[in-house]
Amino acid sequence: AELTIGEIVMLLRRIPDRSRSAHQGGWDKSANGAFEVRGKTLGIVGYGNIGSQLSNIAEAMGMRVIYYDHTDRLRHGNTEPVESLAALLSGSDIVSLHVPETPATHGMIGAAEIALMRKGAYLINNSRGTVVDLEALAEALSSGHLAGAAVDVTDPEPLPATSPLWDAPNMLITPHISGWFHLAATLNN
Repeated sequence: AELTIGEIVMLLRRIPDRSRSAHQGGWDKSANGAFEVRGKTLGIVGYGNIGSQLSNIAEAMGMRVIYYDHTDRLRHGNTEPVESLAALLSGSDIVSLHVPETPATHGMIGAAEIALMRKGAYLINNSRGTVVDLEALAEALSSGHLAGAAVDVTDPEPLPATSPLWDAPNMLITPHISGWFHLAATLNN
């Protein structure tokens, strides 16, 4: 949940682009295309342990939270369930995926689902690599339909050097580390 919140803040503030520019000698201090998270709608797909923790943190930061889960879940705070994945995708500024790897979630987010998302929305996948069609994601970033994305998991892992995601604007790629944070926190307590 914490990694996802960090990614949301980094993406909405356009930190990946600005960091890459600074590494290349640029110094872009403008706020063009950068936003605060307060007031944005976060759509959570999969409202289990991580999804519900994420909703608590997001609400505390002033976000509106909606969720979609095939299982009836007790909601936290002011989080609202939606009737379908399509409703969540079209109603969210940021979509964060927290689902297991099952036949039902394999290819859950492809070109058709990304097209349902708002122009300028953000997609985060910290669940399983098989959930998102990475070619469709790269195309949506390239065309400007999505303003940014973060993936902690890919299929295959590691992401091939030839993947267009490496050069995609406003993209965060991490090497399947979200589970390590949870494990480290458990071991340190």
